[in-house]
Amino acid sequence: MSEQRKFVFGSREWFEEFMRVLNGDEEYAKAAKNWEDPLILVVTDLPKPVREHFGTERVVVWMDLYHGKCRGFEFLNAPEEKPAPIIISGTYENMKKVAQGRLSPTMAFMTGQLRVKGDVGKLLSNAAASSAFVNALKKVPTEFIA
Repeated sequence: MSEQRKFVFGSREWFEEFMRVLNGDEEYAKAAKNWEDPLILVVTDLPKPVREHFGTERVVVWMDLYHGKCRGFEFLNAPEEKPAPIIISGTYENMKKVAQGRLSPTMAFMTGQLRVKGDVGKLLSNAAASSAFVNALKKVPTEFIA
């Protein structure tokens, strides 16, 4: 029996797989059926092996989320390059913990381990969609370089 393919966290292939998982996830489709806004994820403080792998200091990704689907994503150099009402940022280590299910995103926000810039109220009022988004994220077979 072959081992399941894993995707390097933060890579284009990882985000393609995350989009596939998200778009096939019934929990997310129901919970986010009224969501109509993109969001930006920023992964900071990349460990040296990760910086060398990606050739960048941080990973910035704009995600086009609309009615329970992800219509696409785009890598950016800076979050200001594209409009989004919500920017979620965190260190590589903290994002890794969330992706592994070792850190609750809610607890991470409350303790400052993840930061939200923009319409925090929208995020809080769509807690079920946020939760389903993270649950889908945890389903992506992920390899962490560091």
